[in-house]
Amino acid sequence: MKKVLRLTLIIVFLCMGFIHAQEDFMGPMNPDRRERMEALRIWKMTEFLDLTTEQAAQFFPRLKEFGESISDDQDRQRKIMIEIHKLLKDKNYKSSRSDVKKYAKQLSELEKNIITKKEAFILDIGDVLTADQQMKYIIFENRFRNRLIRTLCQPEGHKSSMKERRKP
Repeated sequence: MKKVLRLTLIIVFLCMGFIHAQEDFMGPMNPDRRERMEALRIWKMTEFLDLTTEQAAQFFPRLKEFGESISDDQDRQRKIMIEIHKLLKDKNYKSSRSDVKKYAKQLSELEKNIITKKEAFILDIGDVLTADQQMKYIIFENRFRNRLIRTLCQPEGHKSSMKERRKP
């Protein structure tokens, strides 16, 4: 167990660059917060997938490589969103159907590229993970992303639990 924990911590530090700052209209995410989220993600993923030490040593470098492979597309998506936001803030700008079509096409092409890369990654890790672990990876990524979005939408320091938010 100590070996797995030690390996997980090493992998966490190697993978810190995996989560990029979310450029939204409020500014970039706090780097310390981003690092804590990535460390939590790696730790929870290791537990959820029930990775062996050998699997973790092979899986996490490939996960990092995958993250880097989609980061260019994600960066371009963010830049397009910022460009659209700037246009809409310009009082002299008038949106047109051709603009909508242009930006929708650009964003959907980038999203298609990301989806294609995600599918290939999930199928390619079959030489490291069992079929059950691959299925668990799909579930984990979806759940973690949804929880991350909820967390990012909360102000920093806000500590309400899921139960408290569900109460009427």
